[in-house]
Amino acid sequence: MNDIIPTTHDVALGSGWGRLEIHRGESFRWVSNDAVLYVATLRRVDHQVQIQIEPGPGVGLKPFSLDIVEGGTLRAKLEVKGRQPVAFVLPASEPAVNALTFRTEDGGRSSPNDSRVLNFRVFKIAVSRMSSDVLPSGSGYKLGRGWYPLETFNGESFRWVNNDAAIEASASAKRALRLEIEPGPGVDMKPFSLQVLDQAGAPLDTFEVKTRQHVEIAVPEDIAFPTTLRLHVEGGGKMSSGDSRIMNFRVHEYNPDRVPLGAA
Repeated sequence: MNDIIPTTHDVALGSGWGRLEIHRGESFRWVSNDAVLYVATLRRVDHQVQIQIEPGPGVGLKPFSLDIVEGGTLRAKLEVKGRQPVAFVLPASEPAVNALTFRTEDGGRSSPNDSRVLNFRVFKIAVSRMSSDVLPSGSGYKLGRGWYPLETFNGESFRWVNNDAAIEASASAKRALRLEIEPGPGVDMKPFSLQVLDQAGAPLDTFEVKTRQHVEIAVPEDIAFPTTLRLHVEGGGKMSSGDSRIMNFRVHEYNPDRVPLGAA
C-alpha cells in the first residue's frame, strides 16, 4: 500500500495525520490541523517540499491558506485553491531534521456523516534536493558568462571552463568563496595557475591547482559589492579528443562535506 510520503529515510510523518485511506485507487490522508512532517536535510543545499493537496469540508471545500510552521516560526504560507501541487523551499543550512507543522486558520467546520474535522487532505509529499550548481548555495554568488553547461557523470555535477569564467557577487555576498576545481585536458590534466581577477581585470589572487582540490577566494574589504570576478587560466588552450571544446579546468558541484584528493 503506497503512503503519501516516499519510502526513504529523509521524510517521515509525525503526529496529526489521519489514517491512510484509498478511494478509486488513490491514497491520501485527511488532516484536521497541526500535522507534523519530519524532513532530514543532510546536505547544505536548498530542499524543495512539494505537496499534492486538496481543500476539505472543514474549510467549506473552498480556497484556504496553509501555513508551514517550525518551532513557532512561519516557514511558508501557501494558497490552496483546489486540488493542486503546492511547494516551498527549505533554504540551505547545517544538516538538520526539520519538524514542519501543517496548519490552517481557515477551517474547523464539521463534516456530514463524519465525526472528524477534515480541513484538507494530502495525496503525496515529495522532497527533492535543489542543485546548488557549482557555487555554494546561499553564498550570494551566481554564475556569469564563460561557463559551459552543467553536466552530470557518475552522480556528480560540474561545469567545464575554457577561460575567464565570470562569477557575479551580489550586494550581500560573503567575502570568502570556496570552489572545488580540477585540471582538464586543456592543460594536459596537469597543474596550472588560476588567477582570480577583479572587475577591472586586476589580479586578486593566484592558486596553483595541482589536482582536484578546494580553493578559497578571499575578496578584500576594499572591493565594493556588487561586483564581478573572473577565473583566468595562465597557459592551457589545448583541444580535447572527441570534444570540440577547450576544457582547461572544471568546477565541481560544491559539497563542503567532501574532501577531494589534494585538499589541504
